[in-house]
Amino acid sequence: MENFKPREPRPYKIKKPKLEFFCPLCKTKRGLAYRPKLTLKNYIQITVVTLLFYPFFGFKVFIIFLTMAAIFEFFLRSLSKNEIPCPYCGFDASWYKRDTKIAKKKVQEFLGKKENFEQRAP
Repeated sequence: MENFKPREPRPYKIKKPKLEFFCPLCKTKRGLAYRPKLTLKNYIQITVVTLLFYPFFGFKVFIIFLTMAAIFEFFLRSLSKNEIPCPYCGFDASWYKRDTKIAKKKVQEFLGKKENFEQRAP
């Protein structure tokens, strides 16, 4: 572990990360703030909102529960998916898992944009 030198140190720390790991390409310490699955807290929130609608809709409220659970999960998955790419090197593990050639192209594009930006900056 003494030979481990990240390319860039992490400039900020995520409060209470759900998952901490090192980027496999640039070795920078990373943290994710969202989990892609619903937690107990989310189910409690959905249940409370559903119970508020119960006097108006009766037993049709179960359809509202399922709809809200699907909406919650969609937004949590999209938030967690947006956090996966490394902000320092552009490596995206989800693309790497699907197609390594596309992942390599995305990293090269990211680094090319970063170099162009650094050249323009005074």
